[in-house]
Parts: sequence; C-alpha cells; structure tokens
Amino acid sequence: MKKLDKKIPNKSKRKKKEDLVLDVCSTLFYKNGYDGSNMKEIAKMVGLTEPTIYQYFGSKEGILFSIVEKHVYESNILVQEQLQGIAGAYNKLRKIVWVHLRYNDLNREYISLVLLECRSNLNFYQSNAYKQLRKYAGIYLSLIEEGVREGVFRSDIDARVVRDIILGTLDFEAYTVLVTKEIPEAAPDHEDIMRLFDRILMEQDKEGKLQVNKKQSILDAATRLFAEKGYTASTILQIAKSAKVSEGLVYEYFKTKEDLLISLAEKPFKNNLNNLNEIFEKPTKLAKVRQFILEHFRLYLDDKHFLKVYLLLIQLTKRFYGSKAYDAWMDYIHVFEKFVQDGIDDGEIRADCNVRIFRNMFIGTFTHMCLRWLVIDEPGNINMLAEKSEAIDFLVRSIET
Repeated sequence: MKKLDKKIPNKSKRKKKEDLVLDVCSTLFYKNGYDGSNMKEIAKMVGLTEPTIYQYFGSKEGILFSIVEKHVYESNILVQEQLQGIAGAYNKLRKIVWVHLRYNDLNREYISLVLLECRSNLNFYQSNAYKQLRKYAGIYLSLIEEGVREGVFRSDIDARVVRDIILGTLDFEAYTVLVTKEIPEAAPDHEDIMRLFDRILMEQDKEGKLQVNKKQSILDAATRLFAEKGYTASTILQIAKSAKVSEGLVYEYFKTKEDLLISLAEKPFKNNLNNLNEIFEKPTKLAKVRQFILEHFRLYLDDKHFLKVYLLLIQLTKRFYGSKAYDAWMDYIHVFEKFVQDGIDDGEIRADCNVRIFRNMFIGTFTHMCLRWLVIDEPGNINMLAEKSEAIDFLVRSIET
C-alpha cells in the first residue's frame, strides 16, 4: 500500500509540470513563433531540464501538438455541455457556431497555433491532436445529418461539403482576427454567418424567402412548453404563438393536443435508431450492450425537455402504445434485445439471462434515475456522470459470464 501511495502524488506532480510546460509554450509559440522558440529557453522558463521535457513530450513538436490536443479535448467537452437541453438540429448548430467563435476569441494563442503552426506540418495529420479535431468536426456532420432527418435542412445537400463550408468559414473568421486584424473579435459576426448558412441549409420559395419547417417548429414549441408548464397548463394557442404560426395551422397538422403529444416522440425515436452506427463497430456482443446503454443515456440527456415530456407524459399515455411513435421505439429496443440474445448465443452473456426481463431492468433503471435527476432531486446534489457509470457497471455485471 505504501508503494501505491507514493505513485499517485508523483503522477500528479508530473501532470502539473506537463501542464506548466504547455501553458508556457503556448504563450511563447504565440509570441515568438514555433521556429523562434527553442528548448533551452523553454527549460529555463519552466525550471526543468531539457532531458526532462523531452521525456514528457518527445520533442518540441510533441509539445505543440499536445497544446492543441488539450484545447480540442476541452472544447469537445464544452460543446457537448452547451448542446444539452437544446432541441432541434438547427438550434444546436446555431449554438455550436457561436461557441466556436467565442472560444476562438478567448483562446487566441491556441487557435493561432492550430491555423499558423500545425496546419502546415504534415506530421500534425497523424497526431492525436488531429484525431481530436476530427471528433470535433464529426459533431458538425452529425448535426447536419440530424437536420436533414428532421426535415429542417434540405434533403439534397451533401453533409460533408456543408460541414467543410461551415468549418472553413469559421477558420477564416479567425484569420481576420489574428492575422489581417480586420475585426477585433469574431463572435459579433454570428448572425451574419448564420444567415449565409441558412441559405445553404434550408429550402427557399419562389421569392427567395427561406421556408421554415412549420410542423417541426410546432413540435419543438410543444416539447418546450409541455416540459416547462406541463401538459394541462399548455394550450394550443400558446404553442402556436411560441412556434410563430397560427392556431389553425396547428390543427391542420394535429387533430387534438393529445395527437400533438404522441407525435412528439416518433421522429426522436427514429433518429436514435439512426445514431447507433458506432455501437455496431464494437468487437464483442457484451461491449455492444454496454455501449447501447451508454448511448441511450447520452441521446436522451442531450434533450432534457423531450426526456421530461417522454417520461412524465408520453409513456404514461395509453394511446402511445398503439401509435407509430411506439413502433419506432420498439424498432430501437429490438436492436438492444438482439445484442443481448447474440451475446447469449456466443457465450459472452449468461445462458440463463431472460432478455425481456433484462430489457425491463435497463429501461426501468434509466427511467427511475432520470426522473430523480430531472424532477425530484436538487441538481446540485447529483453527480450524474458517476451515477450513470455505476448503473451501467451494475447492469452489465448482472448478465456477464
């Protein structure tokens, strides 16, 4: 035990030294340029020997890439946090673009290193830092594809091309701040940038006006109001005003308020089914089950308004169980059941595991935990990440051989 106690502080001490090197070098590379900075100067500034720094990072290039990797990792977490609770792909895209612009304005050393030092280095494209950047770019791609599935974005767009247009625009906004100094900061350009993106992403009528998906606007408004005010206290008139449509148009799409409530679930359930691709790549059946549960938590917690409406209203309505929304939900759940059954057949999951009961355990655990998080407990008293991880471990432990 004593040896173990010694290792933990040492590791923490090294991490602090590594962070110090990264912070100092970030400023130094930004001020003097990467080529204008040398290891001897860096070692002197951080109070370490050159061999120690080489031991930590391998090379000066390793320091550069580590600075970028750290920032991109942090920005990925920031973006995921900022997108939680936001309904609709378009609203999420608006938010992530603003966060990107603002982050670059506040972290000029970092974005300068990415654009002016890393992009011209071929080794960068083989680094872990670039892998993190690709994950970040993947968030944009997912949002564009989500918008197409929702019917908010045009169905004929190439998501990868649009993703490149968006990220390329944001890169050169940073250039105009850092290099040409045409503007002091980029965030104020947000609305002008989004107007251009809107023209690319959305259908236009004969007069060139953007065609808003009014049905989706109604669904988004209803989700928000039902979550905030409750089903009974929310009227069709209030939903119409929030969606910026007439009350009559709401009734053209939905015969009753209950029809509207049930309709809220169909598209999210279908979208969730389409978001399972990463799970199929897992090497074992048990790993697929674990990843499915993890993704289920993530997908539903990303839109807390919908989650609250589903848990408190939709799944407690008898009509839901005879609807197209329920069919979409069962298509999604059948994928989970198949993963479990395949695991039993391959011997990775206990032969005496009852698939139906384990399915109920999984859904019931998720439902009770989310109700407590969203409705019962005070938010400050919850460590959702820790609780979620522990619950997933328990569920997997109950079926593994």
